[in-house]
Amino acid sequence: MNIKMKICIIYGSTSSSTEQAALKIKKNLEVSYEVNLYNIYKHDISIVKGYKSIIIGCPTWDIGLLQEDWRTTFPNIDKINFKDKKVAYFGAGDQFVYSETFLDALGTLEKKISSLGGKTIGYCSSKDYKFRNSKALRGEKFVGLGFDNDNEPEKTERRINEWCKILRKELDHP
Repeated sequence: MNIKMKICIIYGSTSSSTEQAALKIKKNLEVSYEVNLYNIYKHDISIVKGYKSIIIGCPTWDIGLLQEDWRTTFPNIDKINFKDKKVAYFGAGDQFVYSETFLDALGTLEKKISSLGGKTIGYCSSKDYKFRNSKALRGEKFVGLGFDNDNEPEKTERRINEWCKILRKELDHP
């Protein structure tokens, strides 16, 4: 019997962009994995304790802020031991209006979770974007998948599909 790896997708979404992306990521990955989807508004962050592979979705709001449900949850992240957990990040942002803080929420979450032992997977090239600054940058790459449905909605599906290919490779190898 072939047992599928269990993956947790936990996301926050105010305007539904990140929720729609979470559903597309789930659909893309559930061919190969058992994917469970949780809205951080309805579930406590402690739900991630039961998973070795976690995908976190959080859009960046205003000038570099976490989405409101993640802002509420943020202090509770310290209660989770992320050691030996692979963690990937995705979220929406506006690279033109908020060019100085594009995808900052991803960088904020990744920094915190990495400090608690999480191993970041799913880095993405930043070359296909037009922005000035981001806390999500690590060298030339973002800590995860960013998309901009305000300015480039036609690129979102392709970006999700390409990112899921990256995730599959990194999830399947130690």
